[in-house]
Amino acid sequence: MAKSVKEVLSDLINLSPTIKKLIIKGFWLIFIFELIKVIPPYVFKELIDKLIKFDPSIPIDIKFILILLGGYFAGLFLMTLLDILCKKILVPILIDSEVDILQRAFKKLLKLDLNYHEVNNTGSSVGKLLRGSGKLVELLWNINDTMTPILLQTAITLGFLIFISWEITLTYLFFVPIFIFILLWGAIRTHKAREEMMMYQEGWAGSIAQSIYNIRTVKDFNNADKEIEKSNRQINRYRDAQKMRHKLGIREIVINDAVINTARIVTLLIAVWLMWNLRITAGELVFIVTMTEKAYINLSRLSRIYYRIQDAEPSIERFKEINDEKIIIKDKESNLNIEKGLIEFNNVYFKYNKNSKNPALNKINFTIEPKQTIALVGRSGSGKSTIIKLLLRHYDTSDGKVKIDGNYIEDYSLQNLRKNIAIVSQDVELFNDTIYENIAYGVDNVSMTEVLNAAKMAYADEFIQKLHKKYKTKIGERGIRLSGGQKQRIAIARALIKKPKIIIFDEATSSLDSESEKKIHEAIFKLIGKQTLILIAHRFSTIEHADKIILLENGSVAEIGTHKELMKKKGIFAKLRKLQELGEVD
Repeated sequence: MAKSVKEVLSDLINLSPTIKKLIIKGFWLIFIFELIKVIPPYVFKELIDKLIKFDPSIPIDIKFILILLGGYFAGLFLMTLLDILCKKILVPILIDSEVDILQRAFKKLLKLDLNYHEVNNTGSSVGKLLRGSGKLVELLWNINDTMTPILLQTAITLGFLIFISWEITLTYLFFVPIFIFILLWGAIRTHKAREEMMMYQEGWAGSIAQSIYNIRTVKDFNNADKEIEKSNRQINRYRDAQKMRHKLGIREIVINDAVINTARIVTLLIAVWLMWNLRITAGELVFIVTMTEKAYINLSRLSRIYYRIQDAEPSIERFKEINDEKIIIKDKESNLNIEKGLIEFNNVYFKYNKNSKNPALNKINFTIEPKQTIALVGRSGSGKSTIIKLLLRHYDTSDGKVKIDGNYIEDYSLQNLRKNIAIVSQDVELFNDTIYENIAYGVDNVSMTEVLNAAKMAYADEFIQKLHKKYKTKIGERGIRLSGGQKQRIAIARALIKKPKIIIFDEATSSLDSESEKKIHEAIFKLIGKQTLILIAHRFSTIEHADKIILLENGSVAEIGTHKELMKKKGIFAKLRKLQELGEVD
């Protein structure tokens, strides 16, 4: 159901304290401005009445005429002055409001848990952010520049009419509620079309984002035409919904204008009748017509502004959704730091969805000693990646506890926790920046020497030196200008430069060629005994030198031991290893 203006404004104010400041200051400045605007027509009224009563036999009261003219020009001057003052005060606050809501929304988007980003489309989220901020700024302009002045002028006009004529006042009070009723009724009628318009626009933004993010796959499969066709279906639906919205909006505006024009004619007829019967003066007639004419015309303008506010409501609502999204993983201010790299999982139980029947992890128990190298192995969906997500606190356990160096993981601040844990994933995420910036990412004040040393340890320096701009080479969106092996080595260098106590290699060599895989393995072997290493292995042959292997099956620990011990045991690991050698399983 469509929200009222009050609800929309309430949502708006809650987005940023600067918006509340803008609306409050704007209200009082505009109120004073609208009062001053009454001075010229009121002076004009007095002047007309004075001139009509003019008697040649009586000397002209020049002083009074000059006072009236002075008041008229003073009113015009004050209006200009206050108009400039309003813009000088309110425009900077408006700009601050725009910047503040964008900063807050982007900060919230980055602070939201991994679960939010795994569930929600990235392009859609960014679209909500940009479109919502644009609509917010447009709405704030409309409120201060049009809506508030119109409402105040309507109220001030009513105040003056009460003292001049009860007949005109009743006419005014009769037509204004009719106008407002039609306005609200029209908003309800157009609500569905607005929602559909926004939904299809978001679908289009999400479709485009997915196509661009996966541009290499689109190109490799020569699927650009199908992506364009999919995008066109979304944008055509958006176009049709937008046309329907405007068709309904125009209909309501025509009805509103008919009501307003009728009110203007009736008001004029009653005012002329009152003057004809000497109930009001000629000056009062001009004053009434001037004031009501402005008020009715502005009410007509209000109908257009109101529809803009209603059009902005879905965007603001989606913007507000991001702002109101709850952060599940609670950060903690703590000076506690990881010193050794001792990891303990004590009876850990975890579900991604509370309503799910099967847990992702079920009673997980193991210990990783400092500087020990362990391997997590198991079939897809066995719980390997979930353990890493819990270790990095992208999620909290449903039951049981994770400890690092004997401290509960919740007792570390997220900053201190994650700066001491580095991860190299199979799907490396790089930024469209230089190699230097990608390696130095996440660490402040990094020298070129440190970047160089990290790159050498990761066997990345040898290919970087062959590039035209070397460490100043821009690598493109998601590192598109680099090969898979090169991206992995950049990711290892990025992990090493943090000097973490714990390093995780999540399937880091599963999709590489033999030469790249060899380089990555050499980089990993250099780290053995220096940091706590966790290897999530795709191929069992790569983990023979691990101090401990943890085999997971259906979210539970099935076997733990060295490679030799597990092979000797002839259990699940030994069976899977032999099947992999025969090429029957991955």
